[in-house]
Parts: sequence; structure tokens; C-alpha cells
Amino acid sequence: MAPRPPAAAWVVFTALIASTTSTVWPVVIAVAATVVVALLAMAALSLARTAAQLRDLASELSEHAEVVLGAVEDTVVRARAELDRVDDLVGSAEAISQTVGSASRLAQAAVSTPLIKIMAFGAGTARAGRRLRGRDEPPRRGRRLRRVS
Repeated sequence: MAPRPPAAAWVVFTALIASTTSTVWPVVIAVAATVVVALLAMAALSLARTAAQLRDLASELSEHAEVVLGAVEDTVVRARAELDRVDDLVGSAEAISQTVGSASRLAQAAVSTPLIKIMAFGAGTARAGRRLRGRDEPPRRGRRLRRVS
């Protein structure tokens, strides 16, 4: 076994360690706090730079959006004008269609009745001519069907 140091030396040794640790801990804590503050300051500066870049980007985006929205507005105005023009053309086409339909019905009414009368008069005249010539046979229309027995 190793000899034990005298009690007085042990008391001096523990007092020296106690006084050293009691003065070292505040220094360690102060250094750690300084490092933490420095790291937080660097993080804050980085955040400030990022916020400035973000502000610049938002400003640029706003400028581009204004240009694009202006172009879209011009396109919408032109499209609305074209739609009005097409609406006018469709209205004109509908009016023309109604006019042609009315004219067609009027022509049918005006022509069909006299045409039927002229055809009937011609058929009657042809029949009277055949009777005067002595042929009383009705004209043959189409082929006669033969009965198959």
C-alpha cells in the first residue's frame, strides 16, 4: 500500500482545488456565453442579409407582375372587342337567315299553287287531246308487274 499523505497536506490540496475550480467556472461560463452571443450575432446578420435579398426579390417580382398584368389587361380588352364584333356578325347572320327563310316560304307559297294548277291544266289538255284523237287509253306509267303463278 501506498503511504497516505499527512492530513495537513491533504487539507491544503483540497483547498487549492476548491479555490481553482471556484475561479475557473465563472471564466468558463463567461467564455461559453461570449461564444453563444457571437454565434447569435452571426445568425442575426445572416438573417438580415437574407431578409434584404428577399425584399429585393419581392420588389423585382412586383415589377414583373405589373408588366405581365398590364399585358393581360390589354389582351382582355382586345378579346372583348373581338367578341363584340363576332356577336354583331352572328346577329347579322341570324337576320339574314330569317330573311332567306321568309323569302323561301313566300316563294313556295307564290309558286307552288300556280305551278300545280299549270301541271293540272297540262294533264287535262293532254287527256282531252287523246280523247279527240280517239285514244281513250290512260298513259302507262312505269312497268306493270307480272303475276307469277
